[in-house]
Amino acid sequence: MSAEKIKVERLENGRVSVRKGTWSDVFPEDRREQWAAWYERMHVEYSYLGYLDMAKALRDLPE
Repeated sequence: MSAEKIKVERLENGRVSVRKGTWSDVFPEDRREQWAAWYERMHVEYSYLGYLDMAKALRDLPE
């Protein structure tokens, strides 16, 4: 993983926030797995390892 840490958190409004540095995405909790899968597909397409890190961080968020 790069020097900038990925931060994933549940927000009070029922959404999930994933951020790294100045970049971020926010989406409904029930779409967290779909976003993780999207990051994996982006990794396949662009070979950027950060996308895999994002997918893992989303899946590692405690229930």
